[in-house]
Order: sequence, then structure tokens, then C-alpha cells
Amino acid sequence: MPLSFREIKSSILPTLLELLYLGAKNKPIEISTFELGKRLGKSQQSISKHLIELQRLGLIEVTYRKRRSVIKLTENGISILLSLYATLREIFEEAPNVIEFTGTVFSGVGEGSYYVTIRGYRSQFIKKLGFDPYPGTLNVRLTSMLEKRQRKDLEYYNGILIEGFNDEYRTYGGAKCFPAIINDTVEGAIVLTKRSLYDESVLEVIAPVNLRNRLNLKDGDKIRLKVYISEKSINSKSG
Repeated sequence: MPLSFREIKSSILPTLLELLYLGAKNKPIEISTFELGKRLGKSQQSISKHLIELQRLGLIEVTYRKRRSVIKLTENGISILLSLYATLREIFEEAPNVIEFTGTVFSGVGEGSYYVTIRGYRSQFIKKLGFDPYPGTLNVRLTSMLEKRQRKDLEYYNGILIEGFNDEYRTYGGAKCFPAIINDTVEGAIVLTKRSLYDESVLEVIAPVNLRNRLNLKDGDKIRLKVYISEKSINSKSG
């Protein structure tokens, strides 16, 4: 499971943030430990230790060129910073009760129907979501940059956790769900899996009915989703 920013020593977080500020998110940056230390008001020795620790944790990749370091944030490093950003946003801005999405229906590879029917997942969906899901997911592709960012934000809000588990053959990863209403008609849920074939432009939806049949949907059709974030709004969504 990826680290949380709360599990990282507070002394090295400023170094990770400074690397982000310098552009190490998108491409490798070249900088000496002396220059980085000067920017942060730290000794060269301290910065060297920070870089070693950040690399050990898998948050940065480092190569060396003469007396300078070439550094790039890893996906885990970026994820840590996004989690910190989302937490600060939630503190200062207050998380929304509802996020509305509009997207386009498309066919997946059938993976959703397999996972929804696995006993370890299905029993948790029934217990925690209050419905027995139809064996399959409705795939919705988002197009606007704002909605893609909001989809990314869902990863950092508190949702309904679906625990991972093991059977005699393999390990199944956990997931997080948010109650949703589809086309103002059917109650279901958004499922965010830790291992997904899709990126942040896609939402996977489950419901107690076949959504394509109930809502007469086909590939390319537009669909509206109301996704409920807070417990208060979830309890009052039908009001």
C-alpha cells in the first residue's frame, strides 16, 4: 500500500515540496545538494540525507552527473504531494457534499463483471452499500479538465472502504466507493479500485440493476452522475 504523507518524516517534506516547485514532477531536474540546501536553508549534508531517504522510500529517482544530482519525482512521490494538497484543500475550503459529472458511456473489456461477482467483493458491496450489484460496471468517460480533476480528488476524500482480501489463488486489492445517482433516476455507487485499467478520465459505476437496460443506454450516450461525498448528503440524497 502506498505511503501516506503522515508516515513521512516532517523534516524531509519541505525537500519533496521544493523538488515539486522546481519542476521535478514533469521532467528530471539537475541541481547540486549545495544549491538545494541553500534554497531550503539547510546544510549540504542534511540535503544529501534527505535525498537518500526520499529515494529509499521510492518517492524520487536520482542519478548523478559530476557533482550534481538529476532528480525526478516518482508516481508515489507525486501521489504523496497530491494527498497533502487535497488534505489542505479540505481544511481550508471544506469538502463538497455532492460532485456532479457528465460523461460518455463506453464498453470496457468485461473485467468489471468478473470482479463484482467475486464473493469477497460482493458481500462487502451488499453490507456497506445496501444493495446487491448487477454483475458488471457501467464505464463513463469524462471529457472536461475540471471533471477529470474532480475525479482525481475523489481518491483523497473519505469514501466507503472495500477491503482487499486473499483466496487460495491470489490477492485482491481494496477499493473505495461513493454513493451516486445516475441520470437522476437510479441509485448506485462509484467504485475506485486501487488496481484499474483506467486513468482519471474514467468512472466505473455499479447499481442493483443493469443500467444500460434500465436507462436505455448505448455506447456514446451522455450520462449524468451525482456523487455524494459527505455522510450528511448521503443520508439526505433522496430528499
